[in-house]
Amino acid sequence: MRRALSSLRMPWFGIVISVVSLAIRALAAIGQPAQRYPDSVGYDSFSFLSQTNRPWPIPFIYSLAGTDTSRVVVQVVLGTLAWASLAWVLSRTNRWQRASFIATIALGLSPQIIRYDVAILSESLSISLAVFAIAATLYRSARRSALATAWWSISLTLCVLSRPAHVLIPAICVLPVVWQFLASRGKTLTATGVGFIALFMVGVFTIQQSQPMSLLNLYTVISSRVITDDQRFDWFVKQGMPNVAGMRQANGYDYVEQLPPDVANIVKLPVGQQPPTLMRVGGAELATWLTDNGWKTVAKHLVFHPGDTFRHAQLLASPTLNAPNGDFLPLQNGPMIPWAIFGTWQLWMLIFIACSGILFAKTSGRQQAVMLLSMCATAALIYLATVHTSGIEHVRHVAPYAAILRILGLSALLMALPKRSFNKTLETADE
Repeated sequence: MRRALSSLRMPWFGIVISVVSLAIRALAAIGQPAQRYPDSVGYDSFSFLSQTNRPWPIPFIYSLAGTDTSRVVVQVVLGTLAWASLAWVLSRTNRWQRASFIATIALGLSPQIIRYDVAILSESLSISLAVFAIAATLYRSARRSALATAWWSISLTLCVLSRPAHVLIPAICVLPVVWQFLASRGKTLTATGVGFIALFMVGVFTIQQSQPMSLLNLYTVISSRVITDDQRFDWFVKQGMPNVAGMRQANGYDYVEQLPPDVANIVKLPVGQQPPTLMRVGGAELATWLTDNGWKTVAKHLVFHPGDTFRHAQLLASPTLNAPNGDFLPLQNGPMIPWAIFGTWQLWMLIFIACSGILFAKTSGRQQAVMLLSMCATAALIYLATVHTSGIEHVRHVAPYAAILRILGLSALLMALPKRSFNKTLETADE
């Protein structure tokens, strides 16, 4: 088998390895029961324009699949294609194409990634969409063509709109566009810049359309982070948050039937979700204030209290980015490769920093180093936003960014290896 594979030329070698990875991923998911949770209900319907519980890309894909069994199959297939495309792009960045392809595929088969294929949640698809976006970005940076631009535009759009925190991606990309536009006194504005501005506006609109789930998340943040800490609570009260009697003792969750009608009319609790006790105790007064000023006040606190912001993120870094097992979310999977393949995020970041430095030291690799560093900085900001805008299940919510950090580390490593030329290697991929 080893001799047969070594005799295969690319891209046939890549096709064979991709089929093998599909089989491995399918064994871990297909045939296992699809797992549903209270959050799963929000992905059963989608809408482009009207109010919905979740941003539309993942509910749209689920609606095309139809049944939960078919959704598991779709998650397996899309995940395989995403990692195969990334492996194809990265394998062209150095002399060792087969080893690079296998290393990328192996990372994509880590249990921390493929275990979510059996869950009717956003993690599996959001990881796959992020992988597609990274692969398309790396490819387009090396080869400008209509096909590369189309792949990049579609994958980036779906990635940005798949999760509210991903709106930070076009927001960050818009900054240099605006700077260049102002510096040229309105004379310079590229089609890419216009696209980023439009994508950011659509992302903001999408978040506004999922307001009920956003408000529910805000209640969990206030319950877990604000009312439990004297300094944060006093600061929020000074910003206008109502200090309702008993709200600081309002821990846990209620039944839907316990929610007062006046509060229910304001929060519009998503179907299948339990209301936090704070929702009932705080009443209509707190619900109204949170609707009008809640997230703005949270953002203000994060900006003006950087020490507290980074301490909380640092406290959650190891438990979320280095999740040791699957106990945090019970899932029934088939056989999988060892969990240790995923490695620790600290190790991958050391690899990333060292290899980015090597790339930056080379004139030919400076552009790639800047691109990778920009991706890493963006991922770090999204991680900060995620851990501060979700009050529970941080391990699950951070899963895509744990994968992204490993991808960036592997990308920097493979791109720093000896090569002829990043552009030339891609253009001669089929030789």
